[in-house]
Amino acid sequence: MMTTPSNDMEQDGLCRGQAGSGPRRGRTGHHRQWPQGLLLLLGLLLAVLLPRPALAQSSGLPAIDARAYILMNANTGEIIAAKNAYDPYPIASITKLMTLYLLFQDIQSGHLQMQQRFQPSFTALHTGGSRMFMHPGLPFSVEQMILGMTVPSGNDAAVEAAGLVAGSVPRFVQEMNQTARQLGMLSTAFYDPDGLPHPNNTASPYDIAILSRAIMTQFPQFMPFFDHEHFTYAGITSPNPNLLVGRVPFITGMKSGYTDAAGHCLVATGTQNGVSLIAVVLGVPSFRDEGRGFWRASWQSLKLLDWGFAKTLWLPAMPELERTAAH
Repeated sequence: MMTTPSNDMEQDGLCRGQAGSGPRRGRTGHHRQWPQGLLLLLGLLLAVLLPRPALAQSSGLPAIDARAYILMNANTGEIIAAKNAYDPYPIASITKLMTLYLLFQDIQSGHLQMQQRFQPSFTALHTGGSRMFMHPGLPFSVEQMILGMTVPSGNDAAVEAAGLVAGSVPRFVQEMNQTARQLGMLSTAFYDPDGLPHPNNTASPYDIAILSRAIMTQFPQFMPFFDHEHFTYAGITSPNPNLLVGRVPFITGMKSGYTDAAGHCLVATGTQNGVSLIAVVLGVPSFRDEGRGFWRASWQSLKLLDWGFAKTLWLPAMPELERTAAH
């Protein structure tokens, strides 16, 4: 895990220069009396110098238990809330959002068709981690391959997509990084198409929000693939680790991820009254029980989205009241 200084919207202040803020003894050993005007001035200075509450607290946003997060308005690109939003972190299977973005481009260009069927490659069949359960000799369609990534987060599906789009995994990874730069993802480095552990496979919450917004705006026809609660292939039914899907009416997707280094991560998207929001939550503390960890990541994302919709749609802008809303 990279430990980088926080450049988020929270303030990490330290109170300095407070020595001498109380009574001091003079040469005679008697207490010196401070003039009232000087005490008032000292109080004002302390009010400025003392650490201020973080943005999440001062704006009424409930505490979000994650290393880093961002809440973005997908319609406008406006950042509504953030913590450590521009620092790179391990992102696990959130990586597959870029794999899907390039696959969607390939389908839209006509190079691949949704109902095309292929036999799984040797490389895909021998990819470890989470799977859509490709089997030797069992063909799959491009549509099934997409669902294999968006629901059970199949690494076999991601490696297969890389080969179909670019001819090989190394060439595909090059395209991933080139596309990241084109989108403005300046804190991102990809080393594989699936998100299997790699010490330098990292991105910032801001970059992931940019990528998620690009998928939502450029490929809206593919968004329903992110809204499946289950996926069945080869007789095996896999659940979606994004526990908000199918349970919260306004949720539209999007992608989960987990490794020991990354913790539990989730990109959750939702739409209400024509407003779409993107919540990226990285590094939710991990549990040995993976289901419990994804429950917690889903809960943190839901808190962000609920607060964002309330602030965007329902509550008037009243900063003087927001400062006390969390207390």
